[in-house]
Amino acid sequence: MGSSAKRKKEKAADFKKAKLKVGKTKPKAGNATDTSFRARAIVVGQQSLTADAPSATSQFSHSLSLLTSKSDSQRRDALASLTNALTAATATATAQPAVTIILKCRPLLIDASRSVRSGALNLLRALPPSEVEAHASDILIYAHIGLTHMAADIRAAALDTLEWLLGTAGEGTVSCTGGWTGSLRRLTSVLGWTTVAAAADNKIKGWTTAARTKIDDVKLRSRQIGALALLLDAGLQTDRRETQALNPAQACCFPLWDLSAHRMPTKPDPYAYLGLFAEPVNATPIEATQDAQNSRAEALKTRFEEGIQRGVAEARKEGGEIGRAARSVERALAGLKKS
Repeated sequence: MGSSAKRKKEKAADFKKAKLKVGKTKPKAGNATDTSFRARAIVVGQQSLTADAPSATSQFSHSLSLLTSKSDSQRRDALASLTNALTAATATATAQPAVTIILKCRPLLIDASRSVRSGALNLLRALPPSEVEAHASDILIYAHIGLTHMAADIRAAALDTLEWLLGTAGEGTVSCTGGWTGSLRRLTSVLGWTTVAAAADNKIKGWTTAARTKIDDVKLRSRQIGALALLLDAGLQTDRRETQALNPAQACCFPLWDLSAHRMPTKPDPYAYLGLFAEPVNATPIEATQDAQNSRAEALKTRFEEGIQRGVAEARKEGGEIGRAARSVERALAGLKKS
């Protein structure tokens, strides 16, 4: 009986209010913190309290370092800051070389976050076209990775990158290593428009080239066909456009017709296909540099034309967006017959 009365008394104590006496302070809680002290200084870890603001150069470098952050929001904000700095066109905005910006930014083209992917492409668009053409192969590597990605939204983002590259630096894109044959191989593989010769190469490298029997996304497939048309147009029509522009210049500059052949090259690394100053690379012919239009046309005829023609014929029967995109590929292939 004594233990039972004790337990009842303990339970009643939980609901019993303390009587406050007049003139007495309220008792302090058990977890109260004493804040009556005074400090001469406040130490804030990893933060700067200096009155001078950081320079534009240091801000640019700091934003560039945040591109490898694990936080999506930090990467997105860093890309926006870098884009604003480049579009400002100030002397201190380009604190880093363009190649450094490209190498830091290109992995974000296939980022899992959609806002980060679009921000990375906007940053690359802010770069000068001459710098983009000089380093087109560096950007094209991640565009190729995105073309065969498992996620549909990343495949669509890779098409945005490829279309921008072809529109900004078409000649530099199709003439760099893997720019012509490598892009053709990946686009025809995802479309299922491969020939026997191309399928043999893909089998060696672990590629699957079976034709798709089910269209997962009509819009994405039509965009892939449209990107193939842009690639064919850039690779087959470049020399003809240059020749048409050169004929009036030759007529007015007679007899100095071939003067441009003896002047300094206008494009970066004009002798890259010789491999004079590059490290030896075990590159297969399918990924070799196609610097001239005739070599690109020959590679297309021998390895890809048959599969593309068959795929275009099947796509035109479907009609709609896919049929319209297939007709654009057919028009681009007309330049192959004229060459």
